[in-house]
Amino acid sequence: MADLENRNRKDSGNHNQEHHNQEHHKENEELRGQEQSREEEHGSESEAFSEEDNPPVFVRERVLGRAEIRRNWIRRIVMLIVGAVVFGAVSCVVFVCLKPHAEKWFEKEEPETAIHLPRDEETTEAPTRETPPETEPETETKEDIKEVVESAVESYQWGIADYESLYQALGEIASQANRGIVTVTTITQTMDLFDNPIETEGKASGVIWNISSYEILILTGYQARNNEMAVQVTFCNGSRTEASVKSVDERTGIAIVSVPLASVDQETREKIEVVPLGNSFEARAGQPVILVGSPKGYVGSFVYGMITYVRSGVPREDMEVRMLYTDVSTDSQATGFVINTKGQIVGMITSKTTGTNTAAIGISDLKSSIERLSNGSRLAYLGIIGQEVTEEISAKKQIPRGVYVAEVVLEGAAYESGLQSGDIVVGIDDTEIRNMNTIESFLEGKVPESVVMIYVQRKGRDGYTKMEIPVKLGAR
Repeated sequence: MADLENRNRKDSGNHNQEHHNQEHHKENEELRGQEQSREEEHGSESEAFSEEDNPPVFVRERVLGRAEIRRNWIRRIVMLIVGAVVFGAVSCVVFVCLKPHAEKWFEKEEPETAIHLPRDEETTEAPTRETPPETEPETETKEDIKEVVESAVESYQWGIADYESLYQALGEIASQANRGIVTVTTITQTMDLFDNPIETEGKASGVIWNISSYEILILTGYQARNNEMAVQVTFCNGSRTEASVKSVDERTGIAIVSVPLASVDQETREKIEVVPLGNSFEARAGQPVILVGSPKGYVGSFVYGMITYVRSGVPREDMEVRMLYTDVSTDSQATGFVINTKGQIVGMITSKTTGTNTAAIGISDLKSSIERLSNGSRLAYLGIIGQEVTEEISAKKQIPRGVYVAEVVLEGAAYESGLQSGDIVVGIDDTEIRNMNTIESFLEGKVPESVVMIYVQRKGRDGYTKMEIPVKLGAR
């Protein structure tokens, strides 16, 4: 009985549970139907809105005729040609404007060719002059000719016009040479006691001695020079450009300054000229000369004068030079050059040669230095002042032949290696030394820092003893 009641209760509970599930399912179906109806209404509204805002688009197509197609092509070709012409014109203008600057920025350095300067042969006699060939036997004696000349000179009435004509001819030579004279300006920066920068400017004259396809080489005797300072060159027409010190010879006081040819405008190139280097071995006392450069202390001045005395064999460090003395009084700061009546440089004035009567170093003695410096090289330096021991002196004084060392330059290569005053240099490496010219020629073939063996005769208690001294050459 109890089981039956429990079974009935269980069936009744299951029935109630099923009824409840059916009602819940029905409610879910109703909710799902309501949501679907809302979505349909919303979709219809969106479609309606879309159709109102975006009406359908219709594509229109038009067929062009052959004539119109041809016109379009002609129009395009004309526009292309016009554009090309405009582009070409603009390109030409831009190229013309930028070409000078582009050449400076991107210019390719041409390979430098070594400069060779022929040496002059030393002469012992005055230069001869050409005479016309004789067609008749000479009938007059020298005395007769002398009398005729003196009589003609005495009878000729010299006037102011002759004097002016003479100076006009000299002035033309000087003016021609001044086209090759430049002003070398150096600017150095130093600091004062309060660390304020101070610029110091120095000026000196220089001469254009060579113009190559890529540079202008200037010979100058300016003293305060080094590779760290700024250098500018002013040409005869006032044009100024940047330059650089190519190399220096501190012992002779000369330097070579280089100006890139590309930095010089065409007008200046047409104005400037090279002043040729002459042969100072042909210079004789009594010859008229012109001093150009800055003989009076300012660049562009020139003075007429005459060679009064020529002295050969003047001892200098590692060389002997020929000095040309003139009757011209110059400024203490004078630098410049001595030119002959042919317009050739025969001497160079440096601060070491100025004085009451100006003396110039013969240009022929400087040509080896000029060549080496122009090629950007330094000269090998030994550092002695010597004198030739000739055969006559050797026999008279009973000393070996060679070069007598009169002075060893302080802190020079010879000084550092132990050479002494009084030594007689008889050989260097395989070269026999007889005079200072052989020492100079030997050093021309060497470079600084080279080590050479010098053979000397040194005097002691028992006479002269041969010694071998290795020397590391310095730089001039």
